[in-house]
Amino acid sequence: MAAHGMPRVVNRALDALVLGGLALSIALASGPAAAQTAPPSDLASRFKHADKNHDGKIDREEYYQMVVDSFYFRDKERKGYLTIEDLREASPEAFKAANRKGDGRLTLEEYINALYIDFDKADTDRDGSLTLEEIQVYVRSSGR
Repeated sequence: MAAHGMPRVVNRALDALVLGGLALSIALASGPAAAQTAPPSDLASRFKHADKNHDGKIDREEYYQMVVDSFYFRDKERKGYLTIEDLREASPEAFKAANRKGDGRLTLEEYINALYIDFDKADTDRDGSLTLEEIQVYVRSSGR
């Protein structure tokens, strides 16, 4: 997901925010695509679920845990990697950009790195955490 095109997972992680996800997937969804279509109240509930310390923000550690959970949720066959078929909401271009090794298999490291691009873009005040408002603005402005 290295590129800006990869959907946000903030995905199962916010089933578990982000690919769906934020629709980070961001959008905190059960898949990056879900974030794109999640109603505002659903996004808020997913945000609340991801905010483990209940401080009104998703910090880098909470986001990391969400992304890892999302990866393993998507890796249903327990292969240790994701393919384009596992990330149906991702465009081939976005998958290719995230797949640094070019082997058609997205490792956990590649997945995390791609989603952190979204985290950094959504963190407009650069405080190392995401508010619900930052995620909503990011999702709207990025068309996710």
